Amino acid sequence: MHIVNPLVRSAVSAGVAPPSIAILETTGRRSGEPRRTPVGNGLDGDTFWIVAEHGRRAAYVRNIEANPGVRVKVGGAWRRGTARLVDDDEPRERQRRIGRKLNAAVVRAMGTELLSVRIDLHTGTSGRDGLRAGGERVEVVRDGLTAGTVAAVLSGLPSTVDALVRGADPLEAGAAAGTLLLPSELRTGRLLLAGVAVHLALSLGWALVLAFVLPRRATIASGVTGGLAIAALDLGLVGRRFPRVRALPLPPQIADHVAFGVVVGAVVRQRRGLDQRSPQDGGSPT
Repeated sequence: MHIVNPLVRSAVSAGVAPPSIAILETTGRRSGEPRRTPVGNGLDGDTFWIVAEHGRRAAYVRNIEANPGVRVKVGGAWRRGTARLVDDDEPRERQRRIGRKLNAAVVRAMGTELLSVRIDLHTGTSGRDGLRAGGERVEVVRDGLTAGTVAAVLSGLPSTVDALVRGADPLEAGAAAGTLLLPSELRTGRLLLAGVAVHLALSLGWALVLAFVLPRRATIASGVTGGLAIAALDLGLVGRRFPRVRALPLPPQIADHVAFGVVVGAVVRQRRGLDQRSPQDGGSPT
């Protein structure tokens, strides 16, 4: 779950998660920082229900016991509410009423001590919190563009150093990238200009993707994984179709992609740290 939860949270933030999933935000009982947990969508009017599979042993339930003020992201918007534990509610019957059969099956399969949690949502907060959610997406886009710009400058260093050490042309990788845009072009100058455009576009595009999916913990390590996945697509799938890209030494190109992931992860992590000005503006799971 430590791997799945960050991915689910990122998918909800990016608006690509199924409507059966919501995000619960509690306040860490020790840290005072926001903690976000994917939960089943238990919205019922102005009430939101959760069946906690581990009862009072669940970290978010203990957070609620310490501070019942929470937020729930459902339907693309954040809503504030007050949570309470309902000991006299029958959790399995509650699951039946919620009607999310798949989520209920997972909770029953993994659950050890089912407990119903009721959240009374505050009226009149959906619009303001929806604006906040939109602002968060804007911040993620800014993180991605900033990280992509920095990575575009730094990520080519491994292959450049390798070419200089081997006595090869350090501009060959740039010219090869230009063939993605001008596959029939032979003039080096034009290929280099096209290569700069291709490199910048790919760097910004992939950095935006990573900014949305990178977890708040182990951000750089996850960036490395993302860089390797991008290398598999760029070099193994797309690049194989272009002779000059295919002719490039593979290890330095993979190193470039790893460097890209490291730089994007580092910049995103730094910007997230700078942006956490209040307990309501971000966070990670307990």
